[in-house]
Amino acid sequence: MLTPGAENSVQRMADVTNTAQIVELWKSSKRSPETRRCYETDIRYFIAFVLGISPKLVQLNDLDLRTVTMNDVLAFADYLETKEYEVSTRARKLAAIKSLLRFALKVEWTKFNVAAEVPLPEPKDKLAERLLSELEVMTMIALTPKGRDRLVIQLLYYTGARVSEIAVLTWRSVQPGRDGNGQVTLYGKGQKTRTVVIPKSIYQELLGQRTNNSPDAPVFGSRQGGAVGERRIRKIVAESGKRAGISGNVSPHWLRHSHATHSLDRGAPVQLLQATLGHSSLNQTSRYTHARPNDSTGLYLPK
Repeated sequence: MLTPGAENSVQRMADVTNTAQIVELWKSSKRSPETRRCYETDIRYFIAFVLGISPKLVQLNDLDLRTVTMNDVLAFADYLETKEYEVSTRARKLAAIKSLLRFALKVEWTKFNVAAEVPLPEPKDKLAERLLSELEVMTMIALTPKGRDRLVIQLLYYTGARVSEIAVLTWRSVQPGRDGNGQVTLYGKGQKTRTVVIPKSIYQELLGQRTNNSPDAPVFGSRQGGAVGERRIRKIVAESGKRAGISGNVSPHWLRHSHATHSLDRGAPVQLLQATLGHSSLNQTSRYTHARPNDSTGLYLPK
């Protein structure tokens, strides 16, 4: 069954005549602007490889996707390995190709998905290297000046949200909960929605720094007036990690990993963690817990 986005794309297929247009339709199914940017860069890199030209010279219409073969994709995978990229980078670039060709088949632009059987390289499990201690997280928060940047770090940690979910957060999605706590509705991967509870102290700090009464205003604004971007959020977190003396380039996902580990260590039910992080679909009854939740793994974390 096609997703709503894919169904809409099928309806517009009569207007599609080239690779650039199919790439634009595919990108429109990706919520995160950063994901769309990275994926298009990866597609251009693939086209450059197939045509034997510099990526800087690539135009999307230089290659008709219907002429791509499995050997092209396999050869690209081998080429990436020779470039000594990190395994995670190679996997992302290949995943972009596989995703585009899968989409092209769904909307009937191609007859076959030639990349379906091409495996992704398996990255080394570096989760243990990306876990912060409770003290390290609390130090990051304490050493970050009060205001937007500190609240960004706090919300990433206490919700376990992805950076893309925080970047698009509006005040409409921040509501009062039970017992003085707040609740935040997050829009995650696959356009799935989940609601998580945040501690009263974080909720009150959020409300205290609100300057725009519009429900559609971004919770975290930029100096230019719009929402703060994902790249800026990553920089905020990385700078906070350096101030705390943490080695490595601390990213928002480190806070997500730490949320999971710390909450489980403190006795949070694993099923609750699954719901909070939005790792997979829940059963039918979970709809009622999401409507007005009174528990979230963020409430188990140190304050």
